[in-house]
Amino acid sequence: MRVGAAAEFMTLRATPVLADLARQGVRVHAVLGLADDLLSALAADRLDLVVSAVRPTHDTLHAEAFLDEEFVLVAPPAMAHTVDAERLGREPVAALAHLPLVAYADELPIVRRYWRSEFGRRPPNPVAFVVSDLRAVLEAVVTGAGISVLPRYIAAPALHSGAVVQLHEPEVAPLNTLYLTVRRGAPGNPAVTVLRDTLRQAARRWDGL
Repeated sequence: MRVGAAAEFMTLRATPVLADLARQGVRVHAVLGLADDLLSALAADRLDLVVSAVRPTHDTLHAEAFLDEEFVLVAPPAMAHTVDAERLGREPVAALAHLPLVAYADELPIVRRYWRSEFGRRPPNPVAFVVSDLRAVLEAVVTGAGISVLPRYIAAPALHSGAVVQLHEPEVAPLNTLYLTVRRGAPGNPAVTVLRDTLRQAARRWDGL
């Protein structure tokens, strides 16, 4: 069974499920990557199932909504103390503009989406650190490199310990849907069916994304 997902989701959520199937005798090949690359591999029959953060548009692929990721704006406590709470409520972009950003990519995909969704414009902040793994983004925030936007399930341990704080409380949390995606009309693989059912069951136990 060939399964693709983002490295962070695969490591923190999917691997225990896949390992359990491996213990039952299913041979598992897990592939890490970006959604577009994984969906292309699925369409080309190089993967059997993809957990995708992008809804596929290819007509040979079938996707079903699986989970919603909740995004949170986080900062190290020392940086959070430099933000004027009253100004943050009135003019959040200006109140946060002095804080450096830690980002997943040069284009600031997650950070930019949060700023546009919550504040109506792109962030004017300087970019201090770019690293293409959200777990590394969190570590950079913890060590004081800057602020960032992360899925809650990645930030949760640091939030619970106080290593980072949530810098902004939106009225409605920004969400991104993950999709379980397979090829349409592909010969049924019993292991893939079992995996889809098992992931759905596991998701009910997870403390959100």
